[in-house]
Amino acid sequence: MNRKKLFCIFYVLLLLSSGISCKKKNTEWNSDWVLPLVKDTLNLFNYHNDSTLDNTSNGYVVDMKRTLLDVYMSDYLKLPDTTIQQTYSPSIGIGNIPAGFTFYNAVETHDLSIPDVELKKVIVSSGSIQLSVYNPISTSAYFTISMPGVSLNGIDFEQTFFVEAGTQEQPAVGEAFISLDGYELDLQGTGVIGSSNISAFNILQTSFSITTDPEGESSSLSTSDVFEFDAKFENIKIQYAQGYFGELAFSDTSEISIPYLDHILSGSVSLNDIPLTFSIENGAKIPASATLTLLENTNTNQNSVDLISSQLNTAHFIGPATGAWSSLVPNESSILFDATNSNLSTYIANLGVTHRIGYNIRMNPLGSITGSYNEIFPNSKLRVELDSEFPLALGVDGLILSDTIAFSMNSTRLNDFMTAEAMELHLSSTNAFPIQMGISMEFLDETNNLLQSIPTEIILRSSLDGSLDPMDNMYKASSKSVVAMTTELLEFLPTTKKIVIKAHLQTNASLMQPTPVAIPSNASLYFESFLKLTTKNTLK
Repeated sequence: MNRKKLFCIFYVLLLLSSGISCKKKNTEWNSDWVLPLVKDTLNLFNYHNDSTLDNTSNGYVVDMKRTLLDVYMSDYLKLPDTTIQQTYSPSIGIGNIPAGFTFYNAVETHDLSIPDVELKKVIVSSGSIQLSVYNPISTSAYFTISMPGVSLNGIDFEQTFFVEAGTQEQPAVGEAFISLDGYELDLQGTGVIGSSNISAFNILQTSFSITTDPEGESSSLSTSDVFEFDAKFENIKIQYAQGYFGELAFSDTSEISIPYLDHILSGSVSLNDIPLTFSIENGAKIPASATLTLLENTNTNQNSVDLISSQLNTAHFIGPATGAWSSLVPNESSILFDATNSNLSTYIANLGVTHRIGYNIRMNPLGSITGSYNEIFPNSKLRVELDSEFPLALGVDGLILSDTIAFSMNSTRLNDFMTAEAMELHLSSTNAFPIQMGISMEFLDETNNLLQSIPTEIILRSSLDGSLDPMDNMYKASSKSVVAMTTELLEFLPTTKKIVIKAHLQTNASLMQPTPVAIPSNASLYFESFLKLTTKNTLK
């Protein structure tokens, strides 16, 4: 056989061999796809506006103030709407009264009915008088109403009405609406026939005079004629008052909340001694007492702890303010709770999200024996505050914080996931918090049913285990983690609507009682994560 025939046979066999081989095996290879997931920097800057955290120094300071009561005393001392009257009927008839004749001029006193309050002097901030006078005789007349001791800029109140002629059956009426804004009321009866009674109170005086019209006609008076005026005081609000204001009480149970603690699921914290102070500011010249009746907190697991202390349910005396008007100085008193007089450490360790605080503030707790020289001014306030200030230093043991984020996939990305042969979660982080963190995840459907979970396999090192960053003079620890995602998880991804991320915090796992560590004011946690998918590709 010559060489040409051998070459032809070899070539045919080669073609046949190649064809048979292609039919038996396709060309295959793997591809890796990277899908960015989350990239963020977590810090406490967003919490500064809560007026709880102060980062003006090197470390965070908790500066928590909550106002429980803040009222102007003048809002709680008001003159009730009242109407006073003064009437006159002649004791004997007079047959002929000439024009321009004054036949009645008298001052009367009226007791204002204000239960348990004894007012000596008042300055009105707003309010009014509705005056009405009635003329029963057959000639027109001038009616003059004055109120001794009721003055504006040192001038006593006086109002004159011209009223047309009337009859006994249908008296003529004159009316006026008068603003009392800024008027001073002397309620001790000063001016009654030149006398003054320093022990008197709640007395209002009126003077009533009647003069027939000088240009009118003569008339007669009968014992059946009734001359009258009404003064209706309405909506009287007070800016200054002197007297005895009774045993005014402010009693309530307030509820306050501390943000962010509702994300804590379990665990405990250790804190250095923390003071808790209730401050009561008395801006009125009235003795007072303050009693705290309840302090209770409830955490996110609905566990409640009551503060126990001899300071509770004990009346604390608060003296009156000093000075007057622009020189008024409130009297301040504080009730302090700490580890020496209460179970404050246990109370704080409960990590209460909501706090219920009961209090009772009584003005004039000893009654009228304190005298009748109570005073309130326009700026007299009663204020109660809860205050606590301390460096933020935490020792945490098994503390679990939780947050939930929405999750969804578009159809293209979902197809990549469902055809993937393997999937890994990659996470890189730089932690400047002096706390070690373990991250776990839970995957939920739209009704919050648990579909699948990733246990605590992602560990973020504490900054104390890292090195000093000279750029910002802070210790930082970098971490990288890779977690293989199970095929079971891939099956549940189409119905996953929420991902719960839990951070398991620990300051020092080797200690029975974690030592509190200070939190730097610019501490942050930077992390970025992505999903790595491995898919199989085939070429036939």
